[in-house]
Order: sequence, then structure tokens, then C-alpha cells
Amino acid sequence: MASAEVLRELGLRRALGVLRKCPRALSKVITESAVDAGLIILEITLDSDDAIGQIRDLVAARSRAIVGAGTVHTALEVEQVAAVGAQFVVSPMLSEEVVERALELGLMPLPGVATPTEMARALALGAPAVKFFPAAQLGGPKFVAAVSAPMRGTKIIPTGGVDLTNARQYLDAGSYAVGIGGSLFAAAALQSGDVSHIERGVRELLQVIAP
Repeated sequence: MASAEVLRELGLRRALGVLRKCPRALSKVITESAVDAGLIILEITLDSDDAIGQIRDLVAARSRAIVGAGTVHTALEVEQVAAVGAQFVVSPMLSEEVVERALELGLMPLPGVATPTEMARALALGAPAVKFFPAAQLGGPKFVAAVSAPMRGTKIIPTGGVDLTNARQYLDAGSYAVGIGGSLFAAAALQSGDVSHIERGVRELLQVIAP
């Protein structure tokens, strides 16, 4: 899937699921449960158990999932995840080498930003959207509402502290989509493989953010 298509799907789906430190042995069943419940855009963070292997497995499964890598810090990591089929990369900060290499390889980059200046720099580098992180600590939905108009429609994806209680607020404030991790994929559920907990959370989230 081309970068532009990934971006379009993200705007339509309005949510990006973030799996951090999911055990390799359980990643397939957990991601399948999320996809079956309706959350198809999934980010596997590189600090997870054999994250490269997890991404490779998900891509090889040929499910409906759109799979990307998170916590990407370097151009080398971009190359590694591209080699196993990742379709987008997410960073906690604005790294020029990550954005540039992702674009060269046809992956959609989502660099982390905390200010309008960083947003502008990310867009100048060619990033089609930005990850506002850590969203809760930087002002939450009020920040998004304040910058949306002056930043002229920048596609903002808040991540960090997003949950069922505020996801809709972020979208109503002007966010393009939301990134949601620990509140949806709780550490205990990931470690135990509690797919019913995850499926229930996904369905509740999708109801909350429905247009």
C-alpha cells in the first residue's frame, strides 16, 4: 500500500493502535483480535519483544491490518522495518534522517512534534502528517484546537494519554486521527493474551470516535 493510501485510510479509520512490549508469542492472536474488532491500523513499537519479527509475521499473515513500526529513531531502523514489510514509521521526535529515509523507501513517516515550529519543519521535510506527543502533557485537545487553524490543516495525530474518555475530544478539536496505546492494549492484557479485553476496548473506541 502506497504512503498516500495509508494516510487516507488513517483519516477514514480515525485511529491508530499502538502495541508496546507485546510478547512475540502472543502478537499474532492479539493483533488478529484487534483487526477482527475493527482496528486495522497497528503500530508495533521497536522496544517490543523481537519487534522486527512481529512485523514480519503480521505482514506475512496477509490480514487486513496496515502494519507500521513505532519508536523509530534512525534511518537504519527505517530500512530494517521496510525490509520486512512495514508500511509506515512513527517516531517520538522529529528526526530528519527518519523522515527522509522513510520517504525514499515509500513508507509514510509520522514524526513526533511538540510545537508549531516542529510541525512546520516536519511538513517542510515532506511528512504528510505529524504525531503530537506526548499529547496529554502538552495541552491535550485544547492544544490541537488552538493550532489547527493557524497551522492550516496540518494532519495532527495526538498520542500519549489518549483514551476512551478523550479520544472524541481530540477529533472534535481538529485531529486527523488519534493514536491510542496503553489504555487500549493494557500491559496485563498483552502479557496474558486477554483478547476479550482488547476486543471489547476496540469496539468501545470505535463507537466513541464514529463520525
